[in-house]
Amino acid sequence: MVWLLTGIGFCLNAAAIAESSRGNAALGEGLFWVSIIVPFVVQAALLLAAHPSPRLRQVIVCLVGVYPALLYRLTSPLVLGNYDEHLHERALSDLLHGSGLFAPNPMLPVGPYYPGLELFTGALVRLTGMPPIVAMNLVPILCRLLLVLSVYFLAITFLRSDRAASLVVVFYATSPQFFNFNSKFSYQTIALTLGMGGVVLLRRAQFKRAPAAPRLMALATIVFLATVISHHLTSWLFFGFLVIWAVVSPRGRRKVVAQVAAVTGLAIAIWTAAISSKLSGYLGPVFSAALHEVAGTLGGTSQGRVFSSSGGYVTPEWQKMLLFLYAIVCTIAALWYGGRVLLRGIRERRLPLAVLGVMAMAYPGTLAAHFVPAASDIGDRASTFLFFWLALCVAYAIRNGRSSRQSRSGTLSRRFVITLTTIVSLAYFGGIILGSGLAALILPGPYGIEAGARSQDAQTLTAVKWASEHIPPGSRVVADLNAANLLSSQARLWPIISPSGGLAPAYLYFSETWDTYQAEVVKNYDIRYIYVDARLADGLPVQGMYFYAGEISPEQRLNGLDLSKFAHVPGLKAAYHQGPISIYSTAGLGVPAIRDGYTGNRSIGFGTIGDFVLGLILAGLIFALRSRLRWIGAAARDAGGVGVSVTLMAVTILLSSGLFELGLMPGPAFTVGAVCAVAAGVVISRFTASPVRLPRFFSFRQIEPMSLIGVVLALGGILLAVNVAWNMDITQVNELLKNVSG
Repeated sequence: MVWLLTGIGFCLNAAAIAESSRGNAALGEGLFWVSIIVPFVVQAALLLAAHPSPRLRQVIVCLVGVYPALLYRLTSPLVLGNYDEHLHERALSDLLHGSGLFAPNPMLPVGPYYPGLELFTGALVRLTGMPPIVAMNLVPILCRLLLVLSVYFLAITFLRSDRAASLVVVFYATSPQFFNFNSKFSYQTIALTLGMGGVVLLRRAQFKRAPAAPRLMALATIVFLATVISHHLTSWLFFGFLVIWAVVSPRGRRKVVAQVAAVTGLAIAIWTAAISSKLSGYLGPVFSAALHEVAGTLGGTSQGRVFSSSGGYVTPEWQKMLLFLYAIVCTIAALWYGGRVLLRGIRERRLPLAVLGVMAMAYPGTLAAHFVPAASDIGDRASTFLFFWLALCVAYAIRNGRSSRQSRSGTLSRRFVITLTTIVSLAYFGGIILGSGLAALILPGPYGIEAGARSQDAQTLTAVKWASEHIPPGSRVVADLNAANLLSSQARLWPIISPSGGLAPAYLYFSETWDTYQAEVVKNYDIRYIYVDARLADGLPVQGMYFYAGEISPEQRLNGLDLSKFAHVPGLKAAYHQGPISIYSTAGLGVPAIRDGYTGNRSIGFGTIGDFVLGLILAGLIFALRSRLRWIGAAARDAGGVGVSVTLMAVTILLSSGLFELGLMPGPAFTVGAVCAVAAGVVISRFTASPVRLPRFFSFRQIEPMSLIGVVLALGGILLAVNVAWNMDITQVNELLKNVSG
């Protein structure tokens, strides 16, 4: 049933993407909501009411996490669809072109100093030879899989129940960032996975003795060090949690957490001090704007847009009702269950329970932040961490609830299962809507002005692809916000995105004439290219800005004369023109061709033969010395599958940092050499006294026919969604490129 409905869900999602891309928004949205909610309802009900085997329960838990992440990725599988994702695409592109560490990023200056995501993805690309876009889709899926399994196994150690632990995952899936933000190719995605994996390792270390406990502590330390260089806020929050955990832990288990917390805190202090100027320049304005708007909201002088945008997109009434219901349900759950756990902790003098209750009760504050636009991002990020404690509290209350909910066999009553499944499913709806902002923009559709993925239609992608082939990397360009991000990430140009020295690049556009001010802006910034999309004059931007925050009054919009004037300016030449988009060269104005950032293309590794030989030698040595490396196998058994996976992820990040910096990161020939060495070792061992036993993962006899049909349907739905994207992002772009003039 689980696999079959999952496969049907993928097919419905593919149909939703196809209909939405054709302009049938209502039908597309309806199919999308059905595709995402029906499998979740079945998964939640089975985890609540049924008694599946431990393996099947874990499979369902994995599907609860991975399925929505896959649906999110399939909305734009061939071109990254989110603004934040393109910020990291630029860093990955520089890394793969041989930049080494800390190459400047014009759109996210602090990003290069937290390169964990790019290092892991870059290593995956280099070692497998897969296209970067494939790796950028796979990494968030892998992170989601490890995240939900970490949540599950961590909950088991606290609740002592497989079913209660699986409910924690179900409840956590209703958090606002679960569907959208934590499915993105973003540095918080990998940092959250590493942090939760590190907590799992530490929790296992608390229940072990020497030599297992020290080994697990060492692995946890490695994982948290990788977290420190992956995301600032995530590492700070996990460090704060480690400190609280060390305080509330029993004396016999406190040392394990305290030592790892001390090393993590030292690493954070050193790393933060080293890049303090970058961090203050990035986070300072975010927090100051949030505080300013909070003060304005409390004083009645500011009002946030909760249900609409400046671009005219309005949240439907049924979604408003679900958001209202979601806020009520989460607030009641946080205060009621968190309060009960807090009181129980005080009554029984169990400090960990009391702290758990307090953290769960803090969650409603993240909902209140959505009424302050500048603080909504902060509230969203905090909700990712606080919602876990809320989910744990609710599952704990159900696990230790009154006997009227359960029969003598421990099965929950049918009425309770139906009620809880209904409430959780509605909360799942509300969490997706709240975390996605304007839910109408989840699926592809007609072009929208500064509307995320809706702004990167075939016309925009054609211009960006032309720029990547005809404009030298690092060239300075000015463009609207989403176009600038694409030109940075895919064409490796250097967008000018903020005012300085009393000159505002936005005023190149907000004027019906070209005068000395515009000429001064171009020459002062050495802007070599001006990107103009005539469709910007069709309305207000969805994101509230055309170019950057504070560019002009929120209700002032561009008009046709503002954007058509560039064609008549002496010295400006249209280097590109296709449809509504033109790219003008300022060479005729005497602007020098200055190039910023990393613009090279340095070869990495030792060449094909060298990489192959290196992989052959290293893998061969490890295989030959495997009897002396048995402690690695023992550590892997102690860590478990999730612990091993996050440790490998962390080790890959730390090792590849040095290899990429030195230009020594090997390519796919290294992997081929390693596989050949291991294969040869296995064959040779068959003729010796100690043959190697190969693992058996599963037997085809265990596959049910309906499950096989579900898997086939799932693959078919994925292929259909990719085919729709191919027609929009590849076929149409190639056709438009044939008609470019300039």
